[in-house]
Amino acid sequence: MRHSIKERLYHLMKKRTPSKDEAEILRNKVWLENILQNHGVGRKELSRLIDMKGGESTRTVSRWFQGTHAAKQKHVKEVAKIFEGSELFYELPVFRLLMNKPIRKAELTKIVAPYISKIAELQCWVFPDPCHPENKDLPFPPCFINDTETLIERGDIYGFTAIIYLVRLAEAERNALNHMQYIQCAYRALPGLCRHPLFAKYWEETLICLKNIHYREMTSILLVRPIDAIIEKQIFSPEHITRRLLRPRDPETHRFTELETPYELAEFH
Repeated sequence: MRHSIKERLYHLMKKRTPSKDEAEILRNKVWLENILQNHGVGRKELSRLIDMKGGESTRTVSRWFQGTHAAKQKHVKEVAKIFEGSELFYELPVFRLLMNKPIRKAELTKIVAPYISKIAELQCWVFPDPCHPENKDLPFPPCFINDTETLIERGDIYGFTAIIYLVRLAEAERNALNHMQYIQCAYRALPGLCRHPLFAKYWEETLICLKNIHYREMTSILLVRPIDAIIEKQIFSPEHITRRLLRPRDPETHRFTELETPYELAEFH
């Protein structure tokens, strides 16, 4: 099983790998943000409902927000009894795919299995339609597993999830070329994910998680460098049209305008 450079350094220094994965902390924050935004409750009220035991506050919610502790599955289930459906965002597969640890091919297949279907004997992604006005809420038909352009054009959580799956699959198969190609697609898809109201607040943490996955493969480290400023600009731009057919045309070439590339490739002279 392949380990990241960070994991190898910890091993060489005879240090333990940190117990809390940054993707796990991100999952907690997005899960909590969903409760705040969609269930009409503030932090104080949330703390009152969850923290109070025996008349004293356990400060559990505060530690979750600070990222010093991570909620466990039993906590998520308990909170879901108060806020129905709140567990759905916690269970999104994107967080497991962003975990900075080796993931075997069999486990990867299991993670994304609910979103894969066979159409005419070919495996395809089948996701809910994206919902964002700048892309006109147009439906997306199922697309082939490796159709990264369509996945990027979705501009949503699901398109990003599928691309991260392809990145992790390349890692599991030790295919450095595929990893390098798919990590470029992941940076292009990241703004679409982070424009979602629950991820926008934590875009920097999400970018760090993506970089952790990027840096698990030496070839990708050497040849691809993300440009944080472009990624941030696309996340907070008043308009970020990911669907090519909806973008304006260049007045000279009459081609649809391209989005700015959020990474640069190494040059060899």
